Amino acid sequence: MYNRDENLLNVFGNTALSFLNAVYAEFLFSIKYVDRRKNEHLVQSSTMKYMDKLRMKLEEKAREYIATNRDLLTIDWFHKKLVYLIKQYLQEFLQRTQYLAVAI
Repeated sequence: MYNRDENLLNVFGNTALSFLNAVYAEFLFSIKYVDRRKNEHLVQSSTMKYMDKLRMKLEEKAREYIATNRDLLTIDWFHKKLVYLIKQYLQEFLQRTQYLAVAI
């Protein structure tokens, strides 16, 4: 059975995945009519813009989790795990945008 730390990380992961999907959908909408062959710089600029947006949302949620769970005995481990998960979700966003480039 999961302990409190793992339950919090699972909830954070679900929230992070929702953020990822929402931001990726916004990204796709923003480049919907961009001809990638002619305007790759616009796509790259949008990629960075939406990646920053995702990073900010994830970091804000992580700060909220840390602030409300300061009593965890493993708060340092929990913080490091949140940082690691944020990096994973940002990497997933980049992979999706790169896959989109290959698919076009």
